Amino acid sequence: MNILKKIIKGPFNIVLFSIGFAVCGQYFLFYKKFLQMGLIFYGVAVILFLIADFISKNKKESFDEIYFDSTKERIDKKTEFILFLVILLTGIFFRIYLISEIPSGCYRDEGQNGNEALNILNEIELDGTKLPVYIDRNTQNAAMYMYFVAAFFKIFGVGVLQIRMVSVVLAILTIPAFYFLLRYLFGVKIALIGSLILSVLRWHVNFSRIGFLGVFTVLVFVMILYFLYRTYKERRTGDFILLGFTTAFSLYSYIAARLIPVGLFLIFIYLIFKEINFLKENIKKIILALFVFFIVFAPLASYIIKNPQLFMRRTATVSIFNKGILEAMGGVYVNKDGKAKHPVELYTKNLINTLLMFNYFGDGNPRHNYGRKPMLDFITGIFFVLGFFYCLFKFYKPFYFILLALFFALLQAGLFSIESPQAYRTIPIVPLIIIFICISVAKIWEYCREQYKYNLNHILVGVTSALLVYIAYDNYDQYFNKWANDHGAWAEFSTDEWHMGKYVHSLGPDWTAIVVPGWAESYTFEFMTYPYRNYIKFDPSEWIPIKAKIFKNFVYVLDTSYLPLVSVLQKMYPGGRYVDFKHKYQNRILYFAYEVPYEEVKRYQNKEIKNCLTGYYYRDDHTKDLKDINNHWATKPVFIRCDPFILFNWTVDPILGPFSVKWVGKIKIDKEGDYLFMTRSNDYSDLFIDGKQVLVNPGGHGSLNEARGMVRLKKGFHNIIVRYYESVQYSKMQLWWKSPDSDSFDIIPSEILYPEDFK
Repeated sequence: MNILKKIIKGPFNIVLFSIGFAVCGQYFLFYKKFLQMGLIFYGVAVILFLIADFISKNKKESFDEIYFDSTKERIDKKTEFILFLVILLTGIFFRIYLISEIPSGCYRDEGQNGNEALNILNEIELDGTKLPVYIDRNTQNAAMYMYFVAAFFKIFGVGVLQIRMVSVVLAILTIPAFYFLLRYLFGVKIALIGSLILSVLRWHVNFSRIGFLGVFTVLVFVMILYFLYRTYKERRTGDFILLGFTTAFSLYSYIAARLIPVGLFLIFIYLIFKEINFLKENIKKIILALFVFFIVFAPLASYIIKNPQLFMRRTATVSIFNKGILEAMGGVYVNKDGKAKHPVELYTKNLINTLLMFNYFGDGNPRHNYGRKPMLDFITGIFFVLGFFYCLFKFYKPFYFILLALFFALLQAGLFSIESPQAYRTIPIVPLIIIFICISVAKIWEYCREQYKYNLNHILVGVTSALLVYIAYDNYDQYFNKWANDHGAWAEFSTDEWHMGKYVHSLGPDWTAIVVPGWAESYTFEFMTYPYRNYIKFDPSEWIPIKAKIFKNFVYVLDTSYLPLVSVLQKMYPGGRYVDFKHKYQNRILYFAYEVPYEEVKRYQNKEIKNCLTGYYYRDDHTKDLKDINNHWATKPVFIRCDPFILFNWTVDPILGPFSVKWVGKIKIDKEGDYLFMTRSNDYSDLFIDGKQVLVNPGGHGSLNEARGMVRLKKGFHNIIVRYYESVQYSKMQLWWKSPDSDSFDIIPSEILYPEDFK
């Protein structure tokens, strides 16, 4: 009994037990994925942590609570500067090391940011202005980040690295800003701990190295926190002005920043009931802050008033209230009848997923995270939980209410959107997460000094330093070793389009690339080929052979679905050169190129092409039941053309869908025998020869499906009809055969196909 009393006689002893239970809880969540057991251990840990606080004799509870007496920290200015410099250099290293290689590629959003920056740099007038405040087209975000990118292009030239360096610089600036915020809140030692965590935290490091807008918001939000604290504590006019300025300025960053004023409004309501005197005493300063806010916000406000729907379009597109997008996505977003789930059900699920993303399962998007790993490492996850629940228990007190109000306000960016949990849309909460960590660490240090004075100070510093070294190592390993070599992450950054754009750009203006329409409209591909724009969209009926009167070299740049055309191109252009580009980690072709010098091209430019099937392209009537096959191919064709092959991968539909196609003509058979035909299509397709239905392919409802049919054909001409209809985008339709002399399926050569009017 006496031993038990000694063990629990002080808050630090109890908090050690709390940490022990928290480690067990973290182990079950982080590694074993045993949710129930992890939550039980964490529940005990939180209770013990609160008990330690209850028996503590230190009862400071004011908003500006400083957990350490800064006069006893015994860190001189020179030592502080050296330690801060080490932390800053660590943060710089984590953000620039191998920046030209990791991440690879250039994601489409990065490419589009680059394209918009080029529009600004080149003073191209779009949507009635050369200097946009907000960019709706494709970007759907405020334009400020693009001005930063344009400045980097102007100084350092155009490239992916220049886009990413904007994020790198903004992220590096966040480290000293956050350090001074923490120093003001907690003193030097906790500021050093918190800023080091930010410097190495994989969550922040990842988005620091991508040309996204999120880290811009994090930087501005840190400044908002700083001036918000100073307005409450010191109540100087200048701080009110700067709070109004930074809050308005944040709205020119990432769209998640729109929730910052919501959090500030909740704090304002709280102060009305909790500290009405603060409002009364500072009403003039508050009005001045609002005046500054609206002055800075005015250009964006003007755009919003004129274009409210455009301003909210991106938010609406990814919202759980958008039934159309939910039903189109299907899966977990719809009920068994295909109807969208109720928003309350989706919100509840998002809340659970988001609160668990720190320690259990993180963001599943390979661009945002590695293998659904928790967003926090093993150690920081423990102290985050303890600090968060400590604040939650004391939510009624001003300091903690302010942190929680902003935390839950910013969390809504992930809760109201699809793809939960979402690390990018919630990235502004990163500083708050680290503050929660700092609070738990500060309380532990406080309990230790209360119970043991400074007798354990060296041990405490040593243990803390060892944990920080481990945190840095673990985050380094997770990002630079595991995530950087992840196949999914490598592919997610539009690596194929990035490679293709580089390749086409390297050919120069004397070449014209013929590329798949989806790639031709890719933001990444467009950016990588700048300034040439030396490419056109591929369509088999138009570009095999090349008939356009363009006196240049040509190159086909196509995906693997068009590999059967290689033999056709080699036969047509024997002087051409085949090149393929393979996956970094898998021995498979990503795309291929077939280079055709102009000397080869000109042989066909004046030659009449007679071999093809007549293709009738229809826009299906939406007012009719399209499940009824008779309602397809029933309207007047939108256009008719001659298609030499039925080998289509429509990343961009030829007609605004749903559409259908009917190919009619003749096929010439040189040898009697059994011929095996096959269609590969994502939707319905069928084949008729001489009026007899040879095969029916119901389609794969989005995925590619095969159907085969055998028919015996005599030598000579035979009537052929091929039909296809589309119900979902990214449509594919291919017609193959296996002749009696072949052991494998081949694309039907155009030389034996003849149009409908052939006699």
